[in-house]
Amino acid sequence: MKTVLCSLLVVGVVGLSGCATAQNNFASKVKAESEKNLDVSQQWEQGQKDVKKGEDLLADGRKAMAKGNTQIREGEKLISQAREEAQKHRQSFQAMASSLTGAQNGKRAAEIVDKLDDIADFWEDADDKYADGKELIEDGNTNVAEGQSETEQGQSLLTSGRARMQQAESKYQQRTGQGLVEQMHLEEKPSNF
Repeated sequence: MKTVLCSLLVVGVVGLSGCATAQNNFASKVKAESEKNLDVSQQWEQGQKDVKKGEDLLADGRKAMAKGNTQIREGEKLISQAREEAQKHRQSFQAMASSLTGAQNGKRAAEIVDKLDDIADFWEDADDKYADGKELIEDGNTNVAEGQSETEQGQSLLTSGRARMQQAESKYQQRTGQGLVEQMHLEEKPSNF
């Protein structure tokens, strides 16, 4: 007799704990009704997963496009600065180089060559800045393209997931003769004490 009472107590506790964790969504509602609607529940859950993944892809795609557009703007700014600096250093180099022919002694020629070397370094820095700008633009274009792809995939998943969820709800309604909202309201009628 004690064994039977203990078993009933354990079953009661397990049953109560199972009730406390029940979800209140379409899939859990359909699963609770019967196994005959399990396919509808699974279809709806897959649609819900697709919607979530689609939303995540949309967010990631938008971030990638924003990052790419920022990189493109920064790259264009670097290229513009590099062109101006390169032009300025080219002109300085040419002006200094022309003064080399008028040098009267070796010391003066060495000073001019040192200045030419410094100007050439600045000119090289401008060329490097130009290359960095081009690389930023290329990276930006890549990020924009990847972001557009993620956005398209996300929108597709969002659309198909919502359609899958609506199909599951329609299939359920056809089988039971009433919609989810009607069914939930019937079950949640307030009890009058």
